[in-house]
Amino acid sequence: MPRASIVVVGAGVTGLTAATLLQQEYPNVAITIVAAETPMPSTSLNDTPSADYASMWAGAHYRPIHPLTTPQLQFEHKLGMHAAGIMRRIARENPEAGVAEMPAMEYFQKPAPELLRMTTGDVYAWPGDGFRVLEKHELPRDAAWGCEYQSYCINVPVYCRWLMDRFLAKGGRVIRRRLSSVGEAFVVAGEDQLVVNCSGRNIGTDPKVKIIRGQTVLVKQQYHRTITWQRADGTWAFLIPRPNGGGTIVGGTKELDDWESAPRDETRERLLRRCVESFPDFVKTVEEFVVLKDNVGRRPWREGGYRFEIEQIAPGKTIVHGYGAGGRGYELSWGAAGKILELAKEVLGGKAKL
Repeated sequence: MPRASIVVVGAGVTGLTAATLLQQEYPNVAITIVAAETPMPSTSLNDTPSADYASMWAGAHYRPIHPLTTPQLQFEHKLGMHAAGIMRRIARENPEAGVAEMPAMEYFQKPAPELLRMTTGDVYAWPGDGFRVLEKHELPRDAAWGCEYQSYCINVPVYCRWLMDRFLAKGGRVIRRRLSSVGEAFVVAGEDQLVVNCSGRNIGTDPKVKIIRGQTVLVKQQYHRTITWQRADGTWAFLIPRPNGGGTIVGGTKELDDWESAPRDETRERLLRRCVESFPDFVKTVEEFVVLKDNVGRRPWREGGYRFEIEQIAPGKTIVHGYGAGGRGYELSWGAAGKILELAKEVLGGKAKL
């Protein structure tokens, strides 16, 4: 290809990570990110990305999904394990990136059968993660099963800006533009070049993509671990510390096809009250919370999981699709980017396997 170039559509965590891997693999290729929104130039709490820029509103922590369920979850489990290895290395080598390992704990009122088969010493997050099934006396009232293990959490505005800064420092280019279709990216890329589609909802053209509204609360108090409490009715309570003194995310909701972008006051009150009831060692009363921000994000969830696919829309116009992570964008990011790179290599020449 003469003067090869790659355009990545979307600057969420998948797009930023894919651009990073593509830049490493093709140092002499011009790589451009085109996105309606990008990481802000600072981590000020006054920055207000839209609800559609879901990566800016995430927790985010790593909660493994047990692989002994469906082929889709087995595949995602592999992506998550791969991503965890890279996130741990970033936490050790680049603490300024906003990633940190920390203890994790989970409680379930109605645990899945595959969890009940797990025993202390099994691999959950990664080999040597210190996985331990909790004893009955260690569980809160109404919990039927629980575990602890080592995980990681991410200060998402810091981390996304870190990815963006490294991309720019290595010669990458960023264009803020709202595209009407993924194919429009070829105006930027030119003929016979490659477009990588990490647009989240595929710019509204994929009928399998739905949005899940998530509302959380960022509080000033800093917790020492990430913890999740899942009730039998499907509701959740969780705490996700943001490393580097970024406070703690209190959550959260999962509201399918709810497009409301403004935070609901009653939801905030419910989340804070549930937190006090579920994790009394954090704060004793709702009044103690120092609320920094209400977060609302529209997570693009895709039925059947991520779309990883090569599509040629016209002679010389090829798209590599990689979108639809739902609420697991950070957890799967490096694994998803690896699959995107694998497909890009099929287009540009050569092959790589995750």
